[in-house]
Amino acid sequence: MKRVFLAVMALLMAVSMAACGKKTAGIAEASAEALKGKRVVAEQESAGEEVVTTDGIFKDAEYTAVESQAKALMEVEAGTADAAVIDYVMSIGSIGEGTDYADLKLLEDAEFAPEEYGIAFRKGSDMAYVVNQAIAELKQEGKLQEIAQKYKLEELVTADASFDEIAEKDSDWAYIKQKGELVIGITLFQPMNYFDDAGELTGFETEFAKAVCEKLGVKAVFQEISWNAKETELQAKNIDCIWNGLTITEERAAAMSITIPYMRNKQVLVVKGK
Repeated sequence: MKRVFLAVMALLMAVSMAACGKKTAGIAEASAEALKGKRVVAEQESAGEEVVTTDGIFKDAEYTAVESQAKALMEVEAGTADAAVIDYVMSIGSIGEGTDYADLKLLEDAEFAPEEYGIAFRKGSDMAYVVNQAIAELKQEGKLQEIAQKYKLEELVTADASFDEIAEKDSDWAYIKQKGELVIGITLFQPMNYFDDAGELTGFETEFAKAVCEKLGVKAVFQEISWNAKETELQAKNIDCIWNGLTITEERAAAMSITIPYMRNKQVLVVKGK
């Protein structure tokens, strides 16, 4: 009986090891063949999801949406996903040597959907113009570049587009100035908005938003939101803006007032490096 038990255990271990070996087989190149049958994850309703669901390289991959980019990285780290499509800015300082995801890496030659970030306000809001002015001043003073350098993002900063004044009958700026605070809708992801070891909210966008609000003479109030409900939160005035790595698209520009682009980005493919 003991001999049978040991034989069964040996068989189970062999099957388990074979399954694990199959699951952790690395992705060596960015091709449809290499990704065939692989489980790829991306944040729901993100630019990453748009890439996975439209780019032919993922046509035979098994796609699963997750609630955040952080969750996408966790899935690859745990081996429950083979690859994740995330923002390039998030990959900086989040994966590789010296990070919590030291054994993750960017797959070479796997870059998608060049994009630009902007800050979104309610449609017709004069706040886009007001904030554009503050951004331009921060750029001229070198403060914007200083904040970006702190988070290794200095090469991605733009904020050099021209902009026109927006004057509305019902001024959003007057409403915000009167209450003395700008409620900023965010989600958490490094290096944009995250909690440091002391439990303090920090990051490039956090410091950038505080610097703009200081220019405007209002308090920056950060409110975590569900990315899926960002437009609803904005229209309901639960937040005053979406300031969280928002990709500028024609559809969003038609539905909201968006500032000049302040940062370039792209989507990248993260895989196991070891």
